[in-house]
Amino acid sequence: MGFLTALLLVFVLLCVALVRAVRRRRARPPYPPGPPADPLIGHIRIMPSTDNAHEVFHDWAQQYGDVMSLDVLGTRYVILNSAEAATDLLEKRNSKYADRPTFPMYERVGWKDTLVFLPYGPYFRKQRKMLQLPLEKERVTDFRHIEEQETCVMLYNIMSDPDNTDAFVHRYTTAVTMELAYGHRVVSNDDEYLKAADMVIDVLRSVTRPSLLDVSPIFEYLPAWFPGAWFVKCIKEIKPVVLREIQHPVSVVQQELMAGTAKPSFVSQQLEDLSRENGLSQEDLYTVSMVAHQIFGGGSETGWHTIMTFIACMLTNPDVQRKGEEELDSVVGRGRLPDFTDRDSLPYIDCIVKETMRWQPVVPLSVPHKAMEDDEYRGMHIPKGATIIPNARGITWDERHFHEPRTYKPERFLPRPQGAGEVFPQGAVFGWGRRLCPGRYLADDVVWLAIARILAVFDIQKAVDADGNVVEPHIEFTTVLTSHPKPFPCSLRPRSEKAAELVRQAYDMHMANVAV
Repeated sequence: MGFLTALLLVFVLLCVALVRAVRRRRARPPYPPGPPADPLIGHIRIMPSTDNAHEVFHDWAQQYGDVMSLDVLGTRYVILNSAEAATDLLEKRNSKYADRPTFPMYERVGWKDTLVFLPYGPYFRKQRKMLQLPLEKERVTDFRHIEEQETCVMLYNIMSDPDNTDAFVHRYTTAVTMELAYGHRVVSNDDEYLKAADMVIDVLRSVTRPSLLDVSPIFEYLPAWFPGAWFVKCIKEIKPVVLREIQHPVSVVQQELMAGTAKPSFVSQQLEDLSRENGLSQEDLYTVSMVAHQIFGGGSETGWHTIMTFIACMLTNPDVQRKGEEELDSVVGRGRLPDFTDRDSLPYIDCIVKETMRWQPVVPLSVPHKAMEDDEYRGMHIPKGATIIPNARGITWDERHFHEPRTYKPERFLPRPQGAGEVFPQGAVFGWGRRLCPGRYLADDVVWLAIARILAVFDIQKAVDADGNVVEPHIEFTTVLTSHPKPFPCSLRPRSEKAAELVRQAYDMHMANVAV
């Protein structure tokens, strides 16, 4: 075959390939609709910030539908604004959407192999299995004595210093997860593990802002002085701190096991089981460290956000607070603190918990999924590699499922005729499919007990300034990956001297147990 003939053949083959590609493109369904895009850069100019993306996407959905898409520098984002769409894709087709997109900053500061950010695969399944077993519905009851003890500390601290309620709620959720994960009991407000929890919050705030790494990993090699390369110094400074907080608590448990002083915990149990089965490898130790850090980081932060949101909601909805107090007084009385044995008899308190989670989901945009293969849905094309964002906030604002969705109404979850008989949006709160939150039962227990006991003990009222004027609260939220109320003025006072005495007695009993 001559050179010209070969060249002609190559040209013909390229033409055939091009024609086929064009035909496939024409035959392919369109992408989900979305706002008008700019050439080349797509929707990057109108991409909303983390603080308000959930609201913007919800508003856009009114025009473009509950499944819409954006193109940002060639990456396709598919936004799901209804429970139906999220369930159809993330639940019913979960094998296609179990993956995660990359999270450049989170990964580079040390969280690459934590369960929430792991790509779907064997290592994800290994971690998930390790984490899920102790957090099954039947097993989380083993941790209720920890929650009951730590709520007593929280109530006492709030009563002693109500201006620091936010910090004391954070101590409560952190103390529960610390003891569960590492067997470490928090005994002071200066505990090193509380400082570690604060560090996690600071890191989340630092690394959530957009960076050039979101465009391409090649920018990782920029010098720190280069304009826009703020992340280079950030990674260098933060990564050693994060890795230490992941590894150090596990090394402490290892030393305690060798000394015979280790307390029961997730880590001590895992280390003993792995050592007994095949000998503890460095890979096993690394995995246990990552999973335990997930319990600590995820559990302490999400519960804290929800409880503080509840306090904000009671402040602005005194009628709901009154109904909750009346139910507690009727069922539990005022002679003791409510506990888990009362839960089935307190349906309205349960509704308050659910409505708090619905009204302001802890992760308003959920954690994105990633399409593992091409898919078609309602005549629309979802390409392999697309980032799928279930807009939890938009889903909980869906007027087809929730009447007056922006209004805080716990009775919406009571069965008819007492309430509206609406269904709790579990997916929007705890996730979907193979990414469903494994700690959801623990989180529910931690939040329920705190809410029941705060309502039983305190009146949550508007603050009064130095001149005796009532300060009207304005509740706003700061959103990074998760959402937390901004500081707001508030007054928490014991409902009676009897309530104050109950708190003091419970705290004294807890401190006596700590001393034993």
